[in-house]
Amino acid sequence: MQSFRAFRCLCRTQPLRSVVSTARAPIRNFTTTPPSASGHSRWSKIKHDKGKADARRGASFSKMSQEVTNACKEGGNDSSNLRLNAAIAAAKKAGMPKDRINTAIQRGLGKSATGVALEPVLVEGMGPGNVALVIDALTDSKLRALQDIKYILNKYHGQNTPSGYLFTRKGVLHIPAGSGGYEFDSILETALEIEGTEDVEEGMSDEGTPEFIITTDPSKVGNVASELRSTMPGLQFSGYGMEWVPNEDTMVEVVPGDKSEGLLQELIEKLEESPEVVSVYTNAK
Repeated sequence: MQSFRAFRCLCRTQPLRSVVSTARAPIRNFTTTPPSASGHSRWSKIKHDKGKADARRGASFSKMSQEVTNACKEGGNDSSNLRLNAAIAAAKKAGMPKDRINTAIQRGLGKSATGVALEPVLVEGMGPGNVALVIDALTDSKLRALQDIKYILNKYHGQNTPSGYLFTRKGVLHIPAGSGGYEFDSILETALEIEGTEDVEEGMSDEGTPEFIITTDPSKVGNVASELRSTMPGLQFSGYGMEWVPNEDTMVEVVPGDKSEGLLQELIEKLEESPEVVSVYTNAK
C-alpha cells in the first residue's frame, strides 16, 4: 500500500504523515542502485519502481475508500449527497474496483456488503523499527477481524501492543494545493477564524502532490468544512474526517534504505489489503 503519512508541525513528518492506508505520511522510497550497476540491478530497479507505484496506488485507494465512507456517513447514500458523488467520481477516475466502492458505501451506512450491521474495531500495535501503529477497521465479526489483523501483525514483523497513547484523535481536512485558486495564506487566515480549527499546514498527499492540511477539534471537523465551503466558493477537499495524528514528540525516524523501512512498508500494505481495515496510522517520519 503505501507510504507513511506525517504532519509537519504537529506531528498521517514530511508531507502528511501517519498511515493510512487509507493514512496517513508517505513512506520514503527505497534507495536505488547507481546507473553504473549491472543489468541485473537495473531489472531490480524496474521491479522496485513498480512496487513503489503499486504502493502509492494502494494508499490512494485506501484514502478514497475512506472518503466515500465518510461522505456516506455524513449525507447518506443519496443522489443529492454532493460530497459522496464527488468521492465516487474520484474513485472511478482513479480506477478503483466497483466492488470496493460499494463496500465503502456500505461501511458508511454501517452495514457489510451482505447487509449485516458493522461495528468498529481499533487495534494498536508496533511495527518494524519501533514504529507505532493504530488500525481502524469496520466488521460484522469483531473476533474474526481481531484475529486477522493480529495474524498480519505477527507474520510481518509487528506485534499487537498498546500504542494509542502515542497518538491524538483529531479532525483532519485535506485540500489540494491551488484548489479554487486559493493560496495557502488565504486558507490559513480563513480557517483560523473558524471555531474548532487548531492548525493549518502545507504537506504532501499520498499521491505525492502538494496539499494543505487543516487539523481541528474532533467534534468540529464537519463545521469547519462547511464554513470553509461557504466562505471560499470553489474550494474542494480531497477528504476530511477523523484521524489518529501522532504526537510530535513521539515520532520515529525511519532511515531511508534501512531494512526496517521495507519491512514496515510491507506490513502496512498487507494490513490495508484486509477488506475490513479502513485506515492505518503510524508515527513514522
